[in-house]
Amino acid sequence: MIRDAVTCDRDGCVALFLEPVDDPYALDTDEFEDVMKRAGWTYGDDGHRCPGCVRGTGPVLELGECPRCTGTTVDRTAGATCHYCGHVEPHPKEEW
Repeated sequence: MIRDAVTCDRDGCVALFLEPVDDPYALDTDEFEDVMKRAGWTYGDDGHRCPGCVRGTGPVLELGECPRCTGTTVDRTAGATCHYCGHVEPHPKEEW
């Protein structure tokens, strides 16, 4: 499968955003730029910026499992929380 991707243009930042395989919020008419903006990425005169750099908590220095910037995460009560962009990925529901 070929997917679109974007990297952060800030020096020293290794953030990466891959086009989601299954974005439940995407409309059929959405472009990758729309999906990228919903994930917190920006584009301006200085290039692309990841959510962590936009927020002031970047650059992303370590790759991990964050679906928005590929930064490292830590498990907390609410879910896996990104060190850089602050995105919280809820824990999967336990099925008994």
